[in-house]
Amino acid sequence: MAITLALPLVALGLAEGGLRFFGWGGYPPFLRTAGTLPSGSTVALVDPAASKPYFFANPTRPGYAEETNFLLPKPATVRIFIVGESAAKGYPQPRNLSMQSFLQEMLSDAWPDRTVEVISLGTTAVASFPLVYMVDDAVRYEPDLVVFYVGNNEFFGAYGVASINSFGTLPTWALPWMRAIRGLALVQATEGIVRGKADQSRTLMEQMIGKTVISADSPLRQAAARNLETHLGRMLDITKRAGIPAIVCTTASNESGLAPLGEGSDAAARFARGLELAKAGDRVAARTEFIAARDLDTMPWRPITATEEAIRAAAASHDAIFCDVAGRFREASPDGGIGWDLLDDHVHLTLRGQAEVARAVIDSMAELPEPLRVAPEAAAAIDDWQAYATRLGTNEYDDYRVNHTLRLLFGVPFMKRSNAAAFARFDGACREAEEAMSPALREAAREWQTMRPHAGGLRPITGMIARVMMRENKVADAERLYAIAQKQVPDYTSWYLEYVYFTLACREKRLGGLSEEDLGLAEKALEQGRFLLKRGYSQTGLTERYCGRLHQIRGEWAEAIPYLVAARQRLTAEDLVACDQALVLSYAKIGDRRAAEALIAEGILKRGRFSASYERMRSTLPPQNAESQ
Repeated sequence: MAITLALPLVALGLAEGGLRFFGWGGYPPFLRTAGTLPSGSTVALVDPAASKPYFFANPTRPGYAEETNFLLPKPATVRIFIVGESAAKGYPQPRNLSMQSFLQEMLSDAWPDRTVEVISLGTTAVASFPLVYMVDDAVRYEPDLVVFYVGNNEFFGAYGVASINSFGTLPTWALPWMRAIRGLALVQATEGIVRGKADQSRTLMEQMIGKTVISADSPLRQAAARNLETHLGRMLDITKRAGIPAIVCTTASNESGLAPLGEGSDAAARFARGLELAKAGDRVAARTEFIAARDLDTMPWRPITATEEAIRAAAASHDAIFCDVAGRFREASPDGGIGWDLLDDHVHLTLRGQAEVARAVIDSMAELPEPLRVAPEAAAAIDDWQAYATRLGTNEYDDYRVNHTLRLLFGVPFMKRSNAAAFARFDGACREAEEAMSPALREAAREWQTMRPHAGGLRPITGMIARVMMRENKVADAERLYAIAQKQVPDYTSWYLEYVYFTLACREKRLGGLSEEDLGLAEKALEQGRFLLKRGYSQTGLTERYCGRLHQIRGEWAEAIPYLVAARQRLTAEDLVACDQALVLSYAKIGDRRAAEALIAEGILKRGRFSASYERMRSTLPPQNAESQ
C-alpha cells in the first residue's frame, strides 16, 4: 500500500527532476559570478533575468534590473548597494545620470582618498516581497552599506496586492510558501505552455494592473502597508545579521503636479483645492490637500501615507538610519507638495531629483560610524547638482530619450485621460527636439524608438546619434557622445567594446594619434572581450569584431585578423561589409595582398547590392611595391 501510494509522488519527482534538467523551475540568483579573470579576480554581475519567475502572469514582458558588473574579492573600495524598484534604478534617466551615479560621484569628492563603487539593484515593477530574496543574495557580495529606496509598487508590482502578478493579499507568512510552489518546474512548465505571449502594444504599466479601482477604505491599502513594513523589516534583518549598516529612505511621489489617476470626485476635488491654495501662497494647507488627493486616488500608482509610515516604522523598529526623502522634497517644493521639478511622472525622479536623493543619503551618512561616516562639513562642500550632471554627461539627446519615454507613459489611456497636459508637455518637447535635428539625426532618433530593451538594458541613443555625427565628420561631437555611451552600458558587453573603439577612433582622427592612456583603455577593453569569448558569451559576432578593431587601434594588425575572421562568420549586411573592410586593411598592413584581394573578389561576387563597396576597397589597396610599408 505504501509503495502504491508513493508511486504518484515518485512520478511527480521524476517529472520535476527532468524538467529541472532542461532548465525549468527554481529561481536564479539576482547576483551571480560569471567567471575568473587572468588576474585572479572573479567577475560578478547583477542578473536581469533573475526577476522573470516573479512575473508568472506576464512572463514574456517581465520587469528587470540592469546588468552591472563588479569584481570579487572586493578591491580597496567602498561598495554600496541601492535596493528598490524602477525609481531606485534611475528610470527614466540613463544609468550615468541615475541616483547611483550621482551618489558615487559626490562621495568620491567627499572622500578624495577612497574609491567608491555604487551598484544599483533597482528592479522594474516588483513589490517589496521579491526584494527580500535579492537582499539575501546581495549581502554575500561584500557591500559596506545598503541603501533602501523601496515602497512604490506595493499595489501594482509583482506580488503587489492589486497586481496581475498578485499574491500580496495572502498573509505575509504564506508568501514564501507560495513562492516555493511557484518555483516548481511542473508549475512553471505548465504555465509556459498555457500562457500566451504578452500584448506588445500594451506597456508593462498597463499589463501589471489586476484591479483598477481601490477605494479609500479598501483593505488592500492596509495590506499594502503591512506587506511593505514586514518585507522591509526582513531585509533589514538580513543586513543586520550580515553586519552591514543600512539607510532607509521614504520614496517621493508627484503630489502637486500629477492629478489623481483613478476615478472618483473626492480625490479630484482635494487636488483642485490644493492648486488653489498653492496659488494663494498657502504652502502648508496646499500640502495637506495634495497628500489627501494622493491618498484618495482610486488607482494608487503612488505610495500613500500608510506605506510611507510603514517605511518609518520598519526603520525605527530595526534601528536603521532613516532618510526622509519625501519630507525633504516637500520642504524644497514651492507649492508645498512635490511637483515636476523633482518628479518626471508619478514616482520617477527628474535629473535634479536623482541628485537630490543622492545628497540626502550623504547627509544621512553623518550618522554612520567610521569609516563610512561623511562629516557634515564634507557634505556641505559638495557642489551643486548641475555641476555633477554636467560632469556625468547630461546632453540634449538623453533629454530627448527621457521626454520620449515619458511621452509613451503619459500616452497610456488612463494616464492621458487624467493628465492630458503632461502628455502634451512631453510630446511637445519631443517634437521641438526633432525639429532641431538634421534629417539624418532625426532618422536615428526614430530608429532608436523602435528598439526594445534586452540583456537588462536599452541601446543608448547617444551611441546611435554619435554614429551619424561620425559619418557627417563631426568628430568631436561624436567622440563626446561615444564616451557618454560607454558609461550607459555594462562593462562586459559587446556594446562597451564598440563604444570604447569608436571613442578612440574619433580621438585618433581628431588628434592624429593616441596617448598611452588611450592605448591602455583599448587593452583593458580587449581583456574584457577575451573574457567574454573564452566563456562563450558571444552569439552575434560583435564581440569578435570589436576585439579585432581594438587590436587595430593599437596598431596590432596581425593580432586583429583571427578575431575579424571569426566575426564575419556571424555577421550580415552592413556589419559584414564593415568587418571585411577592417580585415582587408589588416591584410594590407601586414603585406598579404593575396588574402585581401581574395576577400574583395568574394565580396564582389557574393554580396549583391554591396559589391560596389568591395570595388572601393580594392582601390584603397597600396601598390604592389608598397605592400610592406
